[in-house]
Amino acid sequence: MKIKPYLAFNGNAEEALNFYAGVFNGTIGEICRYGEYQEMESPAGYKDKIIHSNLDFNGCTISMADTMPGTKTDFGSGLTITVFCDTEEQLKDIYAKLSVGGQIKCELCQPGYAKLYAEILDKFGVLWALIIE
Repeated sequence: MKIKPYLAFNGNAEEALNFYAGVFNGTIGEICRYGEYQEMESPAGYKDKIIHSNLDFNGCTISMADTMPGTKTDFGSGLTITVFCDTEEQLKDIYAKLSVGGQIKCELCQPGYAKLYAEILDKFGVLWALIIE
């Protein structure tokens, strides 16, 4: 079994896709745009927006898309994506990159349940927990 996060953005999915590719040293895979999707007419100004995309890194995949115009999305306060890091160096690198334009919710620390832990609300409103168990 696998879980694959699918993040929906308000017209800035491509910016997010490129940002996360840099954060996670990932590979941008499939990108489908509204203008290429023959089953529906592209909303005005949405021809180049992303209807589906994949970012692959370290055996993981996150999918992203732009929502339809007029549909406002946010990630709310009940969603956290947890990244289980392999090394302290990896965690600190991701921490530094996600922090750019974001807000640190929990500074790097060593709680009783982890060797190293931090939380960052990134510039897109996604809350990330970084951990080394």
